[in-house]
Amino acid sequence: MNNIEILIALLYLLIVISIGVVSSRKSKNKDQLYLAGKTFSWFPLGISVMISAFSAVNFVAFPSEIIKFGPAVLISLPVFIIVIFPIFKWFIPFFRQRKGFSAYNFLEEKFDAKTKHLATVLFLIWRLMWISVTLYASAKMLTVFTGIPLYTIIIITGITALFYSSIGGFRAVVTTDLLQFFILFGTICLTLGVAINNGFLSMDSLGEWFSTHPFPDDFYSFSPKVRITFWSGLTGTFIAFMARYGADQITVQRYMAAKSEKEARKAILLNAGAALIILTLLLLWGITVTLVPGQSSIPPLKQMAFFIQSMPAGVTGLFIAALLAASMSSIDSGLNAMSAVLADDIKLFDTVTKGKTGTFILGILSLSGALILIPVMAAEGSIFVVANKIIHGFGAPILSLIVLGMFSKKITSAGVFWGTILGAICSIVSVIFIKDLAVHAYVIINLVVSLSASRIISQFSKDKNE
Repeated sequence: MNNIEILIALLYLLIVISIGVVSSRKSKNKDQLYLAGKTFSWFPLGISVMISAFSAVNFVAFPSEIIKFGPAVLISLPVFIIVIFPIFKWFIPFFRQRKGFSAYNFLEEKFDAKTKHLATVLFLIWRLMWISVTLYASAKMLTVFTGIPLYTIIIITGITALFYSSIGGFRAVVTTDLLQFFILFGTICLTLGVAINNGFLSMDSLGEWFSTHPFPDDFYSFSPKVRITFWSGLTGTFIAFMARYGADQITVQRYMAAKSEKEARKAILLNAGAALIILTLLLLWGITVTLVPGQSSIPPLKQMAFFIQSMPAGVTGLFIAALLAASMSSIDSGLNAMSAVLADDIKLFDTVTKGKTGTFILGILSLSGALILIPVMAAEGSIFVVANKIIHGFGAPILSLIVLGMFSKKITSAGVFWGTILGAICSIVSVIFIKDLAVHAYVIINLVVSLSASRIISQFSKDKNE
């Protein structure tokens, strides 16, 4: 890296820290710390939903998947539109009626306190894993073309994000999300513009790429062992997105922070549009990387690094800032959301000061998880696979719990409690012992196990919630 690129990266870090400091002056009570006083309109919330769910995992994994395996991953794109309908009809109105700032506190009224606490614990585990993978994904890419050790990048990224999110609260999270989105969007557009100008990317080259990279012959197979099929990809992605938009405290918190239900719905529409635009650009970005001559024999991350390093001076610095942005957007949202459920569900943080301290401690735990994850990721290899098997797969039991809490009249507290635990155990066991399933099959299996176990156990328990 040259001095310009280092300066750009340092300037970005300084700006997000400054946002946290300024926002801390307005985080004087828990409503401000976790919902920013419910003052946000649709635009910042919509961008925040998109960028916090997007993360460095998508930034790195999506083009890597395109480079290595072709266009099968594109099956995920229509789901952004499909998932809007249940979220609009049921989930946003339901959560907008809740008091407090946790997605899970209604479970105590519906079932019992231990079920609510189970949801809280599962969410904490889910988010800690997600943040750890996100930290690892961005650091892995950065270390490839900067030469800075993996551990060093993880520590710098993690400490910066936990600092501004712990002191600035929800307002700092959403404000930095806006900045991070435009850095990410601008950098992708800039690199694609350079690629078009240099003749790498054109309508002819795109047409040639799709003609030489068709969907796999077994793309429409029903076999659960095919890596990605139309059926497993569509179903698994839908379940993963339902967990993201219907059972994840990060997103639900944004529904609650909107000025009105109408603003929350407009935010989700904006999120879908922004996500489709970014992922389409990343598709083009991944294709462009494959068009660079003489790089097809090296791993995808190194291909991407070579492509970025071939850009004009300063672009690498912007790309570093974009990767940091993608990483921090998930870290800050996750830390604030975890702190919120601990404050609302368990009453662990009964003051703003304790809430900020708790957020910082959660950040340290996430940072430690990312460092521990290094050998695990090295063994697995694909960030895309890890995201779907571990992260999305573990969201299925939480989705089951929320759906049963919202809609079921025949599930008992014992049934949903033990059924969800069995679903969580299935999530862990399937990742460790089942290696040959389709990438998206894990989340499907985990949801089926969670729902079925909850229903069966409810048949043998007496505390039915009729």
